[in-house]
Amino acid sequence: MLPYVTFSQYGKTALVREEWALALADALLDGKNCEPTDMGGRGQIRQFPFERSGGLVRTYHRGGVVRHFLKDAFLFTNRPLWELQILTYLYEEGFAVPEPLGVCWERRGVTFRGALATRRIKCMDLLDYLTENPDGTQYSMERAGVLIREMHDLGVYHADLQVKNILFAPEHLYLIDFDNAVRTKRVSRIARARNLLRLRRSFEKHYLPEEHFEALLSGYGMKKLPKWLDMLYALRSTRPTGSSRRNS
Repeated sequence: MLPYVTFSQYGKTALVREEWALALADALLDGKNCEPTDMGGRGQIRQFPFERSGGLVRTYHRGGVVRHFLKDAFLFTNRPLWELQILTYLYEEGFAVPEPLGVCWERRGVTFRGALATRRIKCMDLLDYLTENPDGTQYSMERAGVLIREMHDLGVYHADLQVKNILFAPEHLYLIDFDNAVRTKRVSRIARARNLLRLRRSFEKHYLPEEHFEALLSGYGMKKLPKWLDMLYALRSTRPTGSSRRNS
């Protein structure tokens, strides 16, 4: 287990890597030296100086309709600590995730608010990568499939597997956004297929060529997705927008 230490201040608690404890606690608890970035996503992402690479702090925010009521609060669940535990497990297993640095949270009654700090990676997401590299993507997509298969083999189910959560760095691929992921002894064949179908819907949403997903599926080692499950997801995608729900 990576060495973490705890700090408490202003009613908040921070759990940070021991070797950089003070700097990380300052960034998470006080926002010291943190500056805004132009990175997207629901979470507010700020950057702070950290060694040569820099660090990122992502504040958790809700999505879907519930965001109008709870905004950045999560009922009964310490979402930052949950993601830190999964990231730490994957990182220690040698899996390609941003290096976890720490989290902070504040509890108010049955709700939790918080933020996660990771080492910054110079990269672009899958959508931007495919936009800039429309040709010669077969190998890259196969590598992405291999990475997802490795995650599943490690017993982790990604609850929001989509094109924005696959990152391309010059020599590596990474997966991000594990705050609602599930760690289990074994990811079942159906759960694996559901994850991949969720990703395919993301490909379709952004009008990415079908052959890109087929190459990813090939890298994963799955020839095709279960036909009955594919049909079920096709039916779900035809529902009116107002009837769709997302657990976030």
